[in-house]
Amino acid sequence: MGKERRLFDGISRCGRRAVVVCLFLVSTMASALGLSFTSRLTGVTTHPDFWAGVFPSSVRSFIGLDGITILEGRKTEVGAEIATGTIARTITVNPITGKALDTTDDANIIANSSYDVMYASWKAGIAQGIGWSEQSQTDFLTLRFSLDGQWEVALDPLMQSENRKGHPFTTLPMFKTDGEYYGTPLQGTPDLSGDRRLLSLSFDLYGKVNYLLMKTGSSSGIATEFKFTWAPAFMNLSSDKGGVADFWKLWLFANGGLMIHQAVDERGMNKWSLGLSNEFEMRVFGGNHIPAYAMTLKGTTWWYEPENMTFMARNVVKLDYYGQQFFGSCIPYVYAFVDLSYSGGRTNNIKDSKIGSVWAGSMGLHFELQLFGVVHLFYEIGRIFLYTGENPAYKSGYRLSNSLKVSVSVSGGGGDIDWST
Repeated sequence: MGKERRLFDGISRCGRRAVVVCLFLVSTMASALGLSFTSRLTGVTTHPDFWAGVFPSSVRSFIGLDGITILEGRKTEVGAEIATGTIARTITVNPITGKALDTTDDANIIANSSYDVMYASWKAGIAQGIGWSEQSQTDFLTLRFSLDGQWEVALDPLMQSENRKGHPFTTLPMFKTDGEYYGTPLQGTPDLSGDRRLLSLSFDLYGKVNYLLMKTGSSSGIATEFKFTWAPAFMNLSSDKGGVADFWKLWLFANGGLMIHQAVDERGMNKWSLGLSNEFEMRVFGGNHIPAYAMTLKGTTWWYEPENMTFMARNVVKLDYYGQQFFGSCIPYVYAFVDLSYSGGRTNNIKDSKIGSVWAGSMGLHFELQLFGVVHLFYEIGRIFLYTGENPAYKSGYRLSNSLKVSVSVSGGGGDIDWST
């Protein structure tokens, strides 16, 4: 691995020393001020190859200083969220040109498009609640400012499942196998440049307006989240020998619910309920090098990937039906959905003045069994009824899950501030 290995080993040693020094200073200040630490699990992520996606492959946790209050009666949190583990990714564009994959010219990339990422990320900052939302029993407005970090290394798929075969970094010519630096950053996928490692910092301003009441079998009200992220080139610590990040992102997410009818039994548990819900998400990018981790969405567009463009917006309307609640928070759940997605503007990570415009839409049914508010077993079937792009994988037609899917979620409690978004 040569110089690149020594570079990252040096960064790792400096990082470990910095963490030790920071922890020592924080613990000393906390003791002097009579403060204590608090911690909680804030999120988990599953991997499709590990135990059928049932058990987490990565975790997020928040560690903060307890007893800090800025506004009386409002929630204040000072600390850091740390996440680590492995996730699955897919090459969705030509890593060199940034253009959409072509079934003939890029057939080898498509056949070996799966890869895994070992990563560690963190947010260190302060979050403050403002105003009281009687409906949700939490702060009406929450603001959070943090210094974020992202370290990752891309690997061949750790396990060769039926749907994720291939060794992209040992078979594709744009990736070196001898450990030598590629030369210039990959234009299309900048985080896979060099030795496929990325170490970058960014500033993050996040806010949430919460007036949404969510209970087992019911949802009513509305919640809105927004975030501005700036990862300037001078805060990219791996640009010389590894992946590159230089971007800004504006993000908006809103979801709401309206109960049409709910019947409960003598214990107050849901017998059946019917409601409408809506989810809207928008994302705007700018900058020269936008890595894959920055493109992650809070929600999912059914079956297809949004186009690799500077602007994206999607909206999903659902008709929700919840059945008989049992064992506390366990409940069967079915919804019919219609979603519409639009991607436009210029292609990310490419110097091209061409303006694109792509619409996509689908509809279908989602069957789910929610177990204790944490494990979700689900199956989906639907149809893509609109696609104006050039990717043949998303042509109109019926789609269905190959098997029963599993996801795991972690819900905050007690008015905890959300650090995972």
